[in-house]
Amino acid sequence: MLCDEFPDNLKDLWKEVGANPSMFSTDQLRRETNRLQAKQQRGQIVLISCMLLFVAAYGLAFFLFRNTLARLGGALTVVVCGYWLVHALMVQARNAADPGETEGLCFYRAELEHARDNHRWMSWRFLLLLGPFILFDIGVAQIYAKVWPLIVWFVCLDCALLMGALAVWAPVKHFRLARKYQGCIAALDAAAGGSRADQER
Repeated sequence: MLCDEFPDNLKDLWKEVGANPSMFSTDQLRRETNRLQAKQQRGQIVLISCMLLFVAAYGLAFFLFRNTLARLGGALTVVVCGYWLVHALMVQARNAADPGETEGLCFYRAELEHARDNHRWMSWRFLLLLGPFILFDIGVAQIYAKVWPLIVWFVCLDCALLMGALAVWAPVKHFRLARKYQGCIAALDAAAGGSRADQER
């Protein structure tokens, strides 16, 4: 989901900018921004596709299953995934300014902030899916427990995996990426500030 890696040449850009302020050229910043935007858009497309699939699948399950917990879990999943879907579509449709219309460094910094905020947004919202998924699994287990007793163990395993993925792995991953973007912004600010100080001297 979203951009997981920073371009290596940006690290070199930060290192060299203090000695060579012209490294922050409009063309270079435009290329870096385009790369960052392309990775974010690919991540948003994956997120939108997953949310559409979940909304369709759990919406259908709501009408197919008569179990109360399964229907409640399905309905809540549709609500949460619908919320994610609307947010992802808004992010996908946002109008970003052209680097030529504004100062390139500020523009690139704004894109980094946008990526950081997206990861912060996602770092805790995975928890919203945990309850609905578990409710749905328990409901399905109640439906088929008499026909296939082993399903209870599979549901327990699935719930444990969901808790590990949605309550630990995904939030920690996106929180770390948000911190990584924040560090990227801080390094960019420090490099730009150093270059301005050298020019003033």
